[in-house]
Amino acid sequence: MATPTSSSLFSRLTTVFRFLSLRSDIDNIILELLGQFSLEKIYAEADKEVYQDLVITLLVQLNTIINVQRLTLPSENSQVGWYLGFLASWEVTLRAVEFVMQIVVEGRESLWEARLLREKYLAEVLLNALRFLTLHPKIPSSRAKDRRDRFARLHRQLERIFDSYSGQGTFLLLVCKEITDSLRSEPDGLALPPRLRLELPNLASELYPLPDCLSSQYVASLVPPDGTPSDWLVQFLALRDISQFVVGASVQYVMKRETRDMRLQSSSARTRNAVLHTLENLRMPGHLSKFDLVATFSEAFRIILPNTLDLGRRSSADSDELEIDAIDLLCSKLSDRQLLSRVSDHELNRSISEVTRNIALLDDPSGQFRSSRPRLWVLNCQKGHVVGETQLKAAENMNFPTDRGGTELITLPPQTECIQCGGKVTLARELSVVRYAWDHLKPFESNTDAINVERHLKSHFQLSSPRIDTSMPFHAGYGNVFSGERLGIYHPEPLYSPSSSRSVFPGSISFDQASPVPPSVVSPQTPYSPKFPHKSETPHIENLLEGFTSSDGLCIDTREKSDNPPRISPDAVETPNLPEYSRGNQSRLQSVSSVSLEPESLTKSRTAPPVAPPEKGKSRWRSKLTASRKESTKPTSGDSSSLSSTSLESQKLEEFSLARLASSSKSSSRGKSGKSINVYLSQNSTYALLWTQTVINIWDIGSSTLILGRAIATESNCVLAAVTKVHLAYIIGTRDQKLTLRIVNLIQANIPAIEYRMPSSPWCTSITICPKENQVVVGFDNSIVRFFKTTNSEEPREDRLHNRFHKDCKSCPAIDTLSFSRNGFVLLASTRMRGTIQVYSWRFPFVDFQEVAACRYYIPLHELEDNGTSSAIFRSGMGNEESLICITTWTQSGTPLLIQPHDGHRTEIRTEPSTHQGKLGSRIQGAAFSPTGRELAMVNDKGHVYIISNLNSNPLEVKRIATSKELTTKSDWFAMEFMSLPDEEAIVLAWADSAKGMGYVKKIPVKYSDVSDSLMGPLTPAASRSVQRYELPSEGREIPKQPVELTNNEVPAAPPPPDIVKSYSKGEDS
Repeated sequence: MATPTSSSLFSRLTTVFRFLSLRSDIDNIILELLGQFSLEKIYAEADKEVYQDLVITLLVQLNTIINVQRLTLPSENSQVGWYLGFLASWEVTLRAVEFVMQIVVEGRESLWEARLLREKYLAEVLLNALRFLTLHPKIPSSRAKDRRDRFARLHRQLERIFDSYSGQGTFLLLVCKEITDSLRSEPDGLALPPRLRLELPNLASELYPLPDCLSSQYVASLVPPDGTPSDWLVQFLALRDISQFVVGASVQYVMKRETRDMRLQSSSARTRNAVLHTLENLRMPGHLSKFDLVATFSEAFRIILPNTLDLGRRSSADSDELEIDAIDLLCSKLSDRQLLSRVSDHELNRSISEVTRNIALLDDPSGQFRSSRPRLWVLNCQKGHVVGETQLKAAENMNFPTDRGGTELITLPPQTECIQCGGKVTLARELSVVRYAWDHLKPFESNTDAINVERHLKSHFQLSSPRIDTSMPFHAGYGNVFSGERLGIYHPEPLYSPSSSRSVFPGSISFDQASPVPPSVVSPQTPYSPKFPHKSETPHIENLLEGFTSSDGLCIDTREKSDNPPRISPDAVETPNLPEYSRGNQSRLQSVSSVSLEPESLTKSRTAPPVAPPEKGKSRWRSKLTASRKESTKPTSGDSSSLSSTSLESQKLEEFSLARLASSSKSSSRGKSGKSINVYLSQNSTYALLWTQTVINIWDIGSSTLILGRAIATESNCVLAAVTKVHLAYIIGTRDQKLTLRIVNLIQANIPAIEYRMPSSPWCTSITICPKENQVVVGFDNSIVRFFKTTNSEEPREDRLHNRFHKDCKSCPAIDTLSFSRNGFVLLASTRMRGTIQVYSWRFPFVDFQEVAACRYYIPLHELEDNGTSSAIFRSGMGNEESLICITTWTQSGTPLLIQPHDGHRTEIRTEPSTHQGKLGSRIQGAAFSPTGRELAMVNDKGHVYIISNLNSNPLEVKRIATSKELTTKSDWFAMEFMSLPDEEAIVLAWADSAKGMGYVKKIPVKYSDVSDSLMGPLTPAASRSVQRYELPSEGREIPKQPVELTNNEVPAAPPPPDIVKSYSKGEDS
């Protein structure tokens, strides 16, 4: 069985055919592509390669659309009027062709080196468009002269292309020139042969099995050996039409998930052989190459028949990758367009929602909606009452069977009474039409709020705006956004914008410089909490400054506190306000403190190895506080064959002193846990949070020199803490006292902290902050999750995950993990009850939650070294790839999993011994998806960092790329995250050693594309990609020496069973 070399391209074609077949808005799609290209062009012309890729993307997408349009044209035996709604108009198609030709003519300087763009992509667009225009059933003008003029205009544009790009034209471009030359003389001279005009099918019907007009016998008769040279264009275009329909038949077969044996494989191979033999009889002009002619057709057939001889003059791998990326992007756009069109029809949405809600209410009148697939049954009582299946299962006297085997008629036990009237019933018959209505309507019910918000937040363009290089000399305020007011500069971009390279703490002091004023550990401003008024009794900072040195690198601002209340946004998605830029070099550390620490040097003296003489022009001085050293190339344990010296050289281990943080924990805490230093890495910034029970430090690790941006005294026992680009959230308290959640705005220093107070029972177990900076989410014992606003202190909203079982969750498990997806639209919470891990999800606006039943994962309890769930993270689907949930544990038997919540498909993440990557194991400290979502990083108990790519394929590619600190148990002093640093993208590891009073940061440079979700490449080059196969039923025998199987593993799965996800509503506040 041959492995299809173009299987990925074939799978993309099946997906895009599904989106483009029989659409009534083709004109609008084409116009949107042209308009978006015009906007992309603004930022692309400065970079030749980027502009070339942009033009190729447009050409591939237009060619794909026109190819589907060619297969949609009706035959002369069909009623043309019915098909007109599915066809692009003649005028739009012609103008689109003129547009792309004008782009190529005007972009000579940028496109000169892109030979593939002209030789392949432009030529194919012109060839397909000219064929579509000549066969279009509805031409605006019936006058032949008007059409001759339009085709003459195309011919002149094509001549300009030949003039602009010197050298002999390629085969397809020369053929296009011959076609336009013929059409400008006789616009109707290239019609189909009579039999093809009458018998060709189209996408409105089934292209398979191949009709007689596509059989090998008819193909052999199209070009007689003694034919005249004047007919070669008609014959060439007819053979090209046949090849397109043969390929389209296989694509449609897979697209419709056909299971019938149509003998399509063998018949396609016979037609291919006939076409390639017939080409020998084609009498073309002498300046056209017969070799290139055959190579053109063989390339087309290789999409479905990969054993076809490859006669291409250059490797097709690069061109296939470009086409795949462009088609993926087109599919993503079409999917978004379809969803937005559906949401825009408010009446339709409201009708669907009413029908599904009424069905759910009939099934469960309590409003708890316990069933994910409600069913209704008619009882044979006197009044024939309709009762929901949920009611029947809950009734004590019904004994309703749970395993019905799909039957629609059930015999009930004797003495069974009707739930509503009390009459005797013996039979229950299902209303199957209700189940069918639910199954067909529920998938189209959309969350309008989430879709509308996501449409405004994400970028619809491939290219982001370039950064302006002002070439200004460096000065104190350069690069410091908080000095903008002093310099008279307005910064329109918010500091928390994802496009920012990194955030800058105002007044942050690098350890390369001396602190201008004595430092201190300080607390935030007086919390802003209307419900719980709190008056700070902390003494003035001046009384605490005595005896302190500048060794901590902290900067203290002794100006008066601001009493301005926080601004509250009334919008549905609340966004923090822009900072009010401060004057001078004022610090963001506020002047209140209740902790006095003894001064201590940040680092202890170390014996440094001999250093080579510095390069000319560079300073010999290096800071001993944050000096970077290259990590030893010797791994801590395991196989080292996978770690190259080149990769290790680019990984730097940076050390910095945490002496004051460690001393504060030792002096004020009791117990081992109280003396440890916890570590947390921000998901949307370059901040690292290191904290003990009494002090919190926020470090900016984005630059080459680590910066201690802020230090905060907690004033009580700190339990949990998290940080993002804009907010710091931490919880203080003890089990004997009340808990207090404080939310500090790190950007706007004049906004007081927001404070929430709550009982210590239930106890808090996990915390996270939304990347959109809207709310802080805290998990508690008894499966309770609370949502706190970051802009005001209104009453938090509470979700009890087990409210469908009981009102009081006194013995329910705690929330082990909380995590947001990188786009901030999905929240996951995980619990573990009697060994079973359960995952619950919220989607924006986070009103309702649901259990993802497909993610239930049983791991036996009471194992040795059982530290429970270490991560449960979500990656949104991209293009035609499914969404993914990754679950990792620190257990003996809990192998890391990748789960598709849509259909429940599971993939275990393991390393193969043959790859010499070491053993990933089941003791996982943490996991994180990359910003592109195409890669997954994990760190295990050995401190080995693994990259997993090809996430939606099997097998996965698992590669060990670095080593770090070996762990003995799941630890709060070790963290890992993907970060966008100013100079590179990296996986950042951070850990703390409280005994030594030292912190460590390791940055592992990685490369990935974050231009578009649909154009993301793998994080590390794959040595070998998994190749999917496509199979079509054959007639039971193989063509000698020509195995031509096609397989279908990449086609999107059918809609999942509705009982995959169990959805719960907040119908009852428990």
